[in-house]
Amino acid sequence: MKYRSVIALMLVLAAAWLAWHLLLVAPKTESSPIAEAPGGHAYQFVAAPDLSWEAARAAAAKLSWQGHNGYLATIDDAAEYQFIMDRIFSHGYPDVTYLGGRQTAPGEWRWVTGPDGAAEGGKGTLFWSGGEQGAVPAGWYANWMSTAFQHGGKWDVAKVCCVSLFSYSVPQFSTSLGTGDSQEHVAGYMVEFGG
Repeated sequence: MKYRSVIALMLVLAAAWLAWHLLLVAPKTESSPIAEAPGGHAYQFVAAPDLSWEAARAAAAKLSWQGHNGYLATIDDAAEYQFIMDRIFSHGYPDVTYLGGRQTAPGEWRWVTGPDGAAEGGKGTLFWSGGEQGAVPAGWYANWMSTAFQHGGKWDVAKVCCVSLFSYSVPQFSTSLGTGDSQEHVAGYMVEFGG
């Protein structure tokens, strides 16, 4: 009888530890290897929890691959998006991952890093106009989550600045405060090389 109680207690403790480990402790997110895409570009996810967008931008600019400087990735079309999903995130999606886009004026979303950042005299390439009812300019691409443009609260569209992937691990564009706020669960940033 005494041994049954000990075994039962051990099983309860083991189950509690397993539940805590699987449900409450976030798995460690690791950086990906660099993946070379057709056309001479390459991409890498860099794990950097709770980093700000500006710090991610600076860190990406310090990286290089085969003589190409890094920058926060810009996603110009569906094929590029699919390559990133298939090659960089084929084993799962982290949480908030910064891209090189910003809201430069209310409802004006631009790619502001890399070659796209030089467009319009350094203003950046406009890839989305408006909020949830906005539009993609001809020839560009956007894949927003339905909840990307919130009205009210901490993540109100007037307060967010930056474009990210994977809010709540959903593989679509979202918005971010860009501050590295721990409640956003920033996992890291996406670097693009080439261009």
